[in-house]
Amino acid sequence: MASWPEHPRLIGTRIPRVDGMAKASGRAKYPSDVRPEGMLFGVMLYSPHAHAKITSIDTTAAEKMPGVKAVEVIAKAGATLRYQGDDIAAVAAETEEQARDAIAAIKVVYEVLPHVVTEAASMADGAPKIVNTGNVRKGRAITKGNVNDAFKKADATIEGTYSAPVITHVCLETHGLTAKWDDKDHITAYASTQAVGPTAAELAGTFNIPFTNVTVLTEVMGGGFGSKFGADLWGRTAAQLAQKAGAPVKMFLDRVQEHLAAGNRPSASGTVKMGATKDGRLVAMEAHTHGTGGVRGGAGFPLPYVYDVPAASRTHDDVMVNCGGARAMRAPGHPQGCILMEAAMDDLAEKLGMDPIDFRIKNLAPNDFHTPIYLGELAIGAEAIGWKENRKPRGQGGKGPIKKGFGVALHQWGGGGTQDKQVTCIINPDGSVELKSGTQDIGTGARTILAVIAAEILGLEVGQIKSNIGNSTFPTGQPSGGSTTSPSMAPPCYSAVTAARDALFAKVAPALGVQPADLDVKGGKVLVKGEPKLTWAEACRKLGTMPISELGKFQPGLASGGVGGCQFAEVEVDVETGVVRVKKIVAVQDSGLILDLLTWESQVYGGVIGGLNYGLFEERIMDPTTGVMLNADMEMYKLAGASDIPEIIVKAYDPPEQKARGVIGVGEPPTISTAAAIGNAVSNAIGVRVPVWPMSPRNVLNALAAAATEGKA
Repeated sequence: MASWPEHPRLIGTRIPRVDGMAKASGRAKYPSDVRPEGMLFGVMLYSPHAHAKITSIDTTAAEKMPGVKAVEVIAKAGATLRYQGDDIAAVAAETEEQARDAIAAIKVVYEVLPHVVTEAASMADGAPKIVNTGNVRKGRAITKGNVNDAFKKADATIEGTYSAPVITHVCLETHGLTAKWDDKDHITAYASTQAVGPTAAELAGTFNIPFTNVTVLTEVMGGGFGSKFGADLWGRTAAQLAQKAGAPVKMFLDRVQEHLAAGNRPSASGTVKMGATKDGRLVAMEAHTHGTGGVRGGAGFPLPYVYDVPAASRTHDDVMVNCGGARAMRAPGHPQGCILMEAAMDDLAEKLGMDPIDFRIKNLAPNDFHTPIYLGELAIGAEAIGWKENRKPRGQGGKGPIKKGFGVALHQWGGGGTQDKQVTCIINPDGSVELKSGTQDIGTGARTILAVIAAEILGLEVGQIKSNIGNSTFPTGQPSGGSTTSPSMAPPCYSAVTAARDALFAKVAPALGVQPADLDVKGGKVLVKGEPKLTWAEACRKLGTMPISELGKFQPGLASGGVGGCQFAEVEVDVETGVVRVKKIVAVQDSGLILDLLTWESQVYGGVIGGLNYGLFEERIMDPTTGVMLNADMEMYKLAGASDIPEIIVKAYDPPEQKARGVIGVGEPPTISTAAAIGNAVSNAIGVRVPVWPMSPRNVLNALAAAATEGKA
């Protein structure tokens, strides 16, 4: 079984991104920056209605307009459009303005049909049907133990209704690609994708050409967060337009359609009843939940979450509405489950009069490997935020309108890899080293991590390694999803580089009159029994004209899966305006062996900021009457600005036993518990539960008003 170096020189240190300067200076070319010679601009026509049937469509005028080179009809007469943003047709023209003018000239006659764009409307009696089987898909009921009997043992119970809205993907580089036919059977696509291989396979299947005839290139890309795993209809349409026009076509969604059709994180709502004994042990939980992912559903989330509940029952309804469909978004389902569970945990701790941390510790599963991780992380996080010194009981957050509060939440994730990916390591006679794999760097530092591994094994500096990824024709790499890239790609990289080093030793040893086992590399030199004999360049020159090329595959012992984390939030709430300001977030996360601490910290910071957006700002707002999204832009769809970012303290939980687990992905877990911790901190500050996320002024003031009406505030 393979193992990482016991005393590494580079692994675990702070290594700047190898592509950082290119990105910061603008030299890096994102897919949407690439403009092949003769490129045309593609623009989509999409439905302005939430639900409609196309009576007729006429593209004649558009086809005759200046600059127009190709028109593709996607939804023909008789087709039903099921949400605002549903695709109808596309145009390719010499300029984007010409393409948009041509789109406007396409004549479509619609029969507007009844729609439902909110869960309440969709679930109501007599609601228009989204699908023939009905708008509500019943999930499988989950039952553990006898819940009714267990509740009889509870000394305290709470019942609360909590909800989080649909939020949309807001990738700064919108979805799309530029397609170029090299000849009638070969395509090159410059794609903003998290999966160069599957994107190539999708294009090959669409046009019935061999996979090897498609090259998908993604040098860098501008955000995906789970939503960019294929060519999509837009990419396939770009290739169809390019085929018709005989010229490359660039097709990237506009900002409005990005909100409407490029995916969302489903909503989550639920009534949760929980009971515990007076010593703080959970005995039972009953939950009735629902959510919507749009026209196709897909609003599942885990519940119970993290904690050990001896008896639990749950029913779940997946609700369909006339809105764009869900797509995976950083840790799919987990932030929703975390919000509902952690809100109920805090409310029950309040009912028991217990410290929320103590209550959580009592209800960690005794035999779960996560439990010692959580215990260590909670201790670190509580100290970093000053929990014991600063947190006050709920509602005692200070005099005057500005109230201070503290909250905590726990999360978990898989983060394991796959065992079928490959990396090639090439050592050239001039001493240059290249890694090749058909994976991609979606902004998480994958290119840098591979270079760190190679530099560690070869005794070189990271800048001497070329990580050549983002090309579908390279050895099979991992799609970037599920926090699987690093644990999937690190083992074959280690294998390839180790094999290439050993092959170099086998070539060099005879010239030195020693055995390959006598050789080592360190500080850019080849050592014989610990003594420097050749520089790296001198050793590589002994290869003659033939480079070394070794293909690495998975090796056991280098990666695993399963992580836990916790986050603490400190907030200030103005009870007169409802404005919440997050002052501090402490994020404590385990992830096995950290390959590059700087990249690791960047991942956690980014996850926290994403969770902050979910906790404070993001919300898709639909107009029930017209069926359209009211904030499908970057002005009214709120995201954190620079002044909204609090102090963020990142702590790695990495004792020796965690490092021994090998590489585990960390892309998703840090975004899970942020919103839940913020919600708990707000409730601690103002003395009442704000049951609806985000923690916007409206939702805060509504909770205060409801509590006042009920005589609780």
